[in-house]
Amino acid sequence: MKTIIRWSVGIALVLASGTTALSFPVIEWNTVDLTYSTDGWSVGFQLRTLGSDGSLAYCWGNGERETDGWWTTLSQQNALAGIAFRFFEVDYGELIDFDLSDSSTIVFGNDSATHDPFLLNWDQPVYLGFRLGWPEIESGPSSAEYGWAELYFDGDTVSVLGSATERTGLGIYAGTGTLIPEPATAGLLLLGAVGIIWKRSRITIKPPAAQCLAPFGGG
Repeated sequence: MKTIIRWSVGIALVLASGTTALSFPVIEWNTVDLTYSTDGWSVGFQLRTLGSDGSLAYCWGNGERETDGWWTTLSQQNALAGIAFRFFEVDYGELIDFDLSDSSTIVFGNDSATHDPFLLNWDQPVYLGFRLGWPEIESGPSSAEYGWAELYFDGDTVSVLGSATERTGLGIYAGTGTLIPEPATAGLLLLGAVGIIWKRSRITIKPPAAQCLAPFGGG
């Protein structure tokens, strides 16, 4: 048991020393706004979110809406970026991090490329993941922020059912508030678990107190 505890403490200390920042992951909810308008066929839209320092990520464009409201498309025309950004389609529960954001097809972004129209079908929610920041040219993936937005087309308009952004640069699971904990946080959690094990290992059970019995018939 002592050997297990020593190994657990060693692992916890290594994890805890992986970073000097002893902060817990930060998440903000309802961080993405979208406005949508249509005259029956033609569409106009605007999509915006903010970085943790207030930097604006904003794009707008047009699109089409099927006459009976079975589908609509959003086609980006331009962008205004105080911070680099890219949106890409994801599945619910998928980990949105540097690797996924770097390998996914961009739907909306501040790059100069022309993106294919983004399709939303009636009554079928779609998740977009996004990345804010310049991890490729700053201090690596940790300089970015990641998030998701759930878009929904009800036949008349497109709305954001929910959205969230995590500010640590480690990643978030689409559609949830579940983050990837920082190394320091993981180390602290493990230290806590080790502390519980250590405390339990030191608990001893005392034998029942000896009882003195008077001799039979004694008085």
